[in-house]
Amino acid sequence: MGKRHTIIAVGLTILLLSINACTFFSEYAKLERNAREAYGRAEYDTAVFMLARSLQIRQDYEKSQILLADAFLMANRTHDKRIEEIKAENSKFKYDILVREYQSLVNLHDAVKVLPPIRHPKTAVMLEFKIIDYSNELNEAREMAAESHYAEGNRLSQSASRDEQKAAAKQFKKALSFVPDYRDADARYDSSRKAGIKRIAVFPFEDMSAKTERFGATAEFVLDQMVSAIISDPSATEFLELISRDELDRVIAEQKLALSGLVNEATAVEVGEILGVHEIMTGKITQIIYTPVQTIHRDYRESARVVIKTEKYEDKDGKTKTRKIYGDVEARIREYTRTTKAEIRGSYKIVDVRTSKLIRSESFKGQSDFEAKWITFRGDERALSRTSKKLAAQGETIAPVADEMVNRAASDLANSLTATLKIYAR
Repeated sequence: MGKRHTIIAVGLTILLLSINACTFFSEYAKLERNAREAYGRAEYDTAVFMLARSLQIRQDYEKSQILLADAFLMANRTHDKRIEEIKAENSKFKYDILVREYQSLVNLHDAVKVLPPIRHPKTAVMLEFKIIDYSNELNEAREMAAESHYAEGNRLSQSASRDEQKAAAKQFKKALSFVPDYRDADARYDSSRKAGIKRIAVFPFEDMSAKTERFGATAEFVLDQMVSAIISDPSATEFLELISRDELDRVIAEQKLALSGLVNEATAVEVGEILGVHEIMTGKITQIIYTPVQTIHRDYRESARVVIKTEKYEDKDGKTKTRKIYGDVEARIREYTRTTKAEIRGSYKIVDVRTSKLIRSESFKGQSDFEAKWITFRGDERALSRTSKKLAAQGETIAPVADEMVNRAASDLANSLTATLKIYAR
């Protein structure tokens, strides 16, 4: 008995080793095949990285050794040629591209220099890869890129235009992305950013829907979510400042102004002077459409061939054996589909308070859809398909109430308006 166990253990060990060997082989061989495809597409850097990984797994893999020599050579030639072309250009921001090229060369040589010595599989001659340190060239390119953006930022910052100041801030920020703490770019960025900020007063949206009383202050909910999302996002407030509702209410109360008179274009200049904003955003909700819950069903059958019993029998040698008896089983299924949805429609506009001109006007829509499926059945459960079994186990799903569906649509609308305003401000 012990000998038998030993044989089984040895067999299992050999099987596991074979599986591991096959897994390893498939990995480094697959990397080489993918690298060859990349090489054929002239994606030499990608080929080098894949081959380097392949040789890290198996150092003596001939196909990767041979291809690496060619891929590394072609990758270097391609970058060298591109660098010469870029240097000859008269582009204002050509050093941005040079930085990418030198960074690629640094990554390329770093990937190869960590490989163990490689010999040509046929000649046994050592394959020498000329490893070059491009760190100086990379740093110089970064300095020049930073300087080009700093100079452009300095030029733009001379303008009193808010848009030019905003553009200048972006250039100073770009300079800092190449060289942190470059000259006084940080202070210049902060100064131009503040000068380029757009201040917008978002007024309460007018709710013209006849269903307002049923669903509550939908417009107020949408604006609160939108303003909250923008204020809490630093990337959104880089060049945008929203006037809070509290500040709006305070100014309105102090000036004894009727809110309805603040949102038309004719009074935009007056509103701008009072609030100190550049633009005002107004809007209205025209429809709140709620589709009541609807449940429909369809009936169908499913069948399967399964083992219905087993029986014993004697074979020709007189030995008792067991065989399976197959038969068809069926289930009658009723599939239910429950749906409901809500939709909020309206529009908004943005007005320049200095010129009283309409800058932007768009319609909007927020929606919420609900659908649930489940089944009941009569008959043999074994006849059910995998999908039907899942639906049967899921059971009946209760749909959200009307208020919840409208709130979901309002949240969708708030998210959409938030994204729109963020893009507009950038």
